[in-house]
Amino acid sequence: MATPYSTVKAESDPVCDPYTMKTDSYPSILIKLDVVLTDPLTLRATIRLLNSSRVITFEGVMFPSGFSDDHALVACRSMGCSKVSANALVSWTQTQTCRFTCPDGTSGLQLCRYMQSYLRCPSNPNDAMSLKECVAKPFWADYSDSSSRYGAIGLVCTECGDL
Repeated sequence: MATPYSTVKAESDPVCDPYTMKTDSYPSILIKLDVVLTDPLTLRATIRLLNSSRVITFEGVMFPSGFSDDHALVACRSMGCSKVSANALVSWTQTQTCRFTCPDGTSGLQLCRYMQSYLRCPSNPNDAMSLKECVAKPFWADYSDSSSRYGAIGLVCTECGDL
């Protein structure tokens, strides 16, 4: 007797090429956000793909709109520093490369793009210890078509070490 159920083959993971990937192509959840460089402020995000244990990491430059002194302090805290001595808009041209890593571990470099703007820290930003706590939803706006004409954030963090 024939069964009324048909076999459905599971869809395969999306093809990932670290040299051309765009982060907004992958529905995901942010699990980690690290500061890689302070001038310009470059972040590395680790995201977990929805309904999966697979992760993607990618880097990008913080979009300067809405970045305040409170955000600068939280960025410095993310690196183990307790103070900011400088938070300024700096000139930035899109020549720096950023690393993109696919779920299978292959990685490659692309020109850095803007990746986040308008952070919103908890009601008291002085309580936030990591930029991940200040990420607004949606997390990543697609700034891949923006040139670097807006500049970037430059930070100098002080009193680094054991807090």
